[in-house]
Amino acid sequence: MTTLEEGLKSYLTAYAGLTALIGTRVYPFRIPQGATLPCMTYQRMDTPRMLTHQSVGATGDLAKVRMQFDCWATTYSSAKAIADQLRAALNGKTGSIGTAPNAVVIRAALVDNEIPEYNPEVDMHRVIADYFIWQEE
Repeated sequence: MTTLEEGLKSYLTAYAGLTALIGTRVYPFRIPQGATLPCMTYQRMDTPRMLTHQSVGATGDLAKVRMQFDCWATTYSSAKAIADQLRAALNGKTGSIGTAPNAVVIRAALVDNEIPEYNPEVDMHRVIADYFIWQEE
């Protein structure tokens, strides 16, 4: 079974607006050593589940996954452009995302917050973008 993370990576690396800016440089958790900027990293922050009397146990439960995407670049405008394209790709998205064998179905993806940041020690800008992604498990 494909994970949400695999489906997201498959979907985002094929989204034309993002690939124009970062190619396929979408990495889990951290930027690999020697990777080229600009790029994007992602990680699952938490997964609260909405359990009801109708829940059937291990499957059929609704999860509200909070994903964090970090848009990295050498300039703020570049990092912001990546975050803008991420929002165009993901905010309000429902249904199937990704391509086989990494496709998953989501109920909804909604942007929660975007936070700009600059790290002078490494001279890098990033925009932290938090999303809630509702998925049936």
